[in-house]
Amino acid sequence: MYKVPINIREQLNSVPQSPGVYAMKDALGKIIYVGKAKKLKNRLSSYFRGVDTHPVKTKALVVNTKEFEYILTNSEEEALFLEANLIKTHQPKFNVLLKDDKSYPYVLLTQEEYPRLFKVRRLDPRGTCFGPFTGDFDVNKVLEALHSVYPIRKCHLPLNRITKPCLYYHMDMCLAPCAFRDVKEDYDIAVESIRDFFKDNRQPLIDILEKKRDEAAERLDFEGAIIIREQVEAAKRLSFHQQLSQLRADDVDYISFSEKEERVCITLFVRRDGKIIDRENHIFDNLLEKDRSETLQEFILQYYQEAAFIPGEIVVEALSEVALLKDYLKKVSGHGVEITIPKRGEKKKMLELVKRNSSEFLYKFSEKIDRDKDEKDEVDLILSTIFSKEIHRLEAYDISHLSGTFTVGSMVVYENGKKKPSDYRRFRIGHEEGVNDVASMQEMLRRRLKRLHEEGFGKVPDLILIDGGIQQVRAVQSVLEEMELDIQISGMVKDDRHRTHGLFVDEQTLPLDKTTAIYRFIYKIQEEVHRYALSYHHKLRGKGLEASVLTEIPGVGEKRKKALLTHFQSLEKIKKAELEELREVSGIDTKTAEEIYAFFR
Repeated sequence: MYKVPINIREQLNSVPQSPGVYAMKDALGKIIYVGKAKKLKNRLSSYFRGVDTHPVKTKALVVNTKEFEYILTNSEEEALFLEANLIKTHQPKFNVLLKDDKSYPYVLLTQEEYPRLFKVRRLDPRGTCFGPFTGDFDVNKVLEALHSVYPIRKCHLPLNRITKPCLYYHMDMCLAPCAFRDVKEDYDIAVESIRDFFKDNRQPLIDILEKKRDEAAERLDFEGAIIIREQVEAAKRLSFHQQLSQLRADDVDYISFSEKEERVCITLFVRRDGKIIDRENHIFDNLLEKDRSETLQEFILQYYQEAAFIPGEIVVEALSEVALLKDYLKKVSGHGVEITIPKRGEKKKMLELVKRNSSEFLYKFSEKIDRDKDEKDEVDLILSTIFSKEIHRLEAYDISHLSGTFTVGSMVVYENGKKKPSDYRRFRIGHEEGVNDVASMQEMLRRRLKRLHEEGFGKVPDLILIDGGIQQVRAVQSVLEEMELDIQISGMVKDDRHRTHGLFVDEQTLPLDKTTAIYRFIYKIQEEVHRYALSYHHKLRGKGLEASVLTEIPGVGEKRKKALLTHFQSLEKIKKAELEELREVSGIDTKTAEEIYAFFR
């Protein structure tokens, strides 16, 4: 019979009855399930009542849960978007059969002389985005309807490269601005009608569709009438979904904090495209006594100094030197950053929510914070003992194959025990020795270490961790000697069942006890570097291997990609081709040939 652990029982007693998102974690601290709830306390408590009567999967989830965390939100709608983003980020194993991994669709109206209209998966800078919408079916049907009623172009080719109208013109589905420049006025009217529809003036389109539906029924074209009827219903539903979401395309960070004795928790809510996508809690102990504005200013200066992205607005509760900080952020980001200190309204309410989350985390997760700090201290002590120096920055590397033919390398970075995703890097491996992990690892490290003096690669690691044992470590050691670099190196060794086993250091393997903090730390690093490599493979699979490689080269689009593959017959031959051979391909000019040649070298 399952017995609820004491720490979880205590956690459940303090969970609030608020909407939010929760994350279940296993013994290694890995998130294994993410869910949302209108009332967090009720939902979380339900998992741990009558566990032995739960369905098999639910029981397995509960038994494997050793702790949980939660994030408070203002509404279920906010929780929905945050849940989807956390699932996508953490890939919890108990969400695999339940999650919907697609993003919410937008409709893009491009900003061109003759605009185009099509579906996209994220905000696109090429024009005006409408949405997000909650259903692909409705979006697809509405796009069909709009194109049938307002015949704007669908093609992606530049108009100056088209010599005659295509089939859409002959089907009365395009005004053909490629051939008839006198259609500009009619085209602009069609575009404005489309804008009006997405501004919630849907009735003109619905009236036209209903007339076409009735005419089809009178001709006894019942199949056509059904198609138009579905378009009408989708047009009505789509507007409703857009009103329901009430989301804006804004990028804002909200920052607040709470204090308990000598400990401070600064909490940051990340809002992108109008949605809360993440929450960060930063714990500080024994800070000097300062007022709140000084503490926030110090945090902002440090946090955004190396941030991968700085939003256009930062909302805080108090700051003393706003103008000075804005100038600093503009220099760091390259764009203007507004700093808002709200007194009322939605931003004030959001800031209060951030402060609630900060207080919840600090007061109700104090034991976990202490435990995490103790674990970090233990890991730091063990690493400094093994490597005879303090380890502040470590870089971990892994090699991965796509169907045994296409090799990529991944680099993940940890600073002071925490992941630093802004410094992650991927490498396309270009050696010609087939599947050779040792040669691939050498190539990746050689390329990375040659760039130590470049911006973004300038930090020298205190420790390099390689996924592998004696062969991989010796191979990388030879690269370090070749480049006259003195950097500690270790292999992350796995057992026969491909599970974390130990560290290969100084020509010997040090086994790691599974109950220790250092084992959990190395395990997480191995999982992270492997995940990062696999995510690249998934991206390549989605695009198609050859297309993903060739069309990422500057100057190479679909037409030139086809010309290259037709001429050389394989991607491997393109990779090996000399500059003069590339110039011989139809449609490949000197500049593009040089880009292709450099890309694979």
